[in-house]
Amino acid sequence: MSGQHGAADTSETPTIIRGACILLMITGFVSVMFSLPVMLNAGSARCRLSRTFIDQANNDKKDWNNVDTGGQKAKDVPCDDAVRLAKEIPRNEKGTRKIPIPSESALSTQNTIAAVMGGGSAVAGFYLIRSLSRWSRNAAIGFSGAGLILQVLGILSLGTFVFVAYALAFSPASREIWPREGPARG
Repeated sequence: MSGQHGAADTSETPTIIRGACILLMITGFVSVMFSLPVMLNAGSARCRLSRTFIDQANNDKKDWNNVDTGGQKAKDVPCDDAVRLAKEIPRNEKGTRKIPIPSESALSTQNTIAAVMGGGSAVAGFYLIRSLSRWSRNAAIGFSGAGLILQVLGILSLGTFVFVAYALAFSPASREIWPREGPARG
């Protein structure tokens, strides 16, 4: 096989390469699905995040970071109050550091980038499984690496990157499809 394929017959695609492409498409799609609700309503996401921080602080074993919610459960605290209260949760016992609550624009921007990267990952996986081109392979590895940096899917992002990098850059199948180009001799 050569890296100069047009539209490849995917049944001939080596299993490890096909698996990496499918994994990229799935994780890319999931990244978009996790990011889309925050992109569409960053205010609601900020509210939920603040309430989660309050709930975690009140349910851990530390008394110094408890939040006075006036007898309400964290889920019942109004959004504006939840954000204000969450910003005052101490991160250390001295209270010198507080929990950072991202702004709506920060949440929206971060999740837009994550959605674009997830979409790019899915598209790169799709084009790679169809064409087996070196360009598609490099894009797939690049988007997988970006997913590692953004960590939308947590530890799954690391596992995806390790598998994709091995499958597309170091596996015997990848070396057969995309042989290393050495310096020109002449």
